[in-house]
Amino acid sequence: MLSIAHSAKLGDIVFDDKAASLKKAGVGPAVFPHGKHEDIYKCDDCHPKIFKDKRGANDVTMQKNMSGEFCGNIECHNSPKAFPLYQCKKCHTEKKK
Repeated sequence: MLSIAHSAKLGDIVFDDKAASLKKAGVGPAVFPHGKHEDIYKCDDCHPKIFKDKRGANDVTMQKNMSGEFCGNIECHNSPKAFPLYQCKKCHTEKKK
């Protein structure tokens, strides 16, 4: 079993790799506040069962989130524990003009 100790929080993770899709949806990139989640959860609550613990290894899309993967997991934003996924501005930044 791999155990990783972090001395500092990771901070925000910006999902900006799907520029065409973001533009089509009329939203800016989603910002995941990893540090805030570190305050609430343990690493193994999410890794590796929901997210692979390697930057760039998760192909996160809204379609997958809405289908119950990643942020839309039954333990996350598809549960009473957190705000629902349809509150777009909670994660997506304002669209750049």
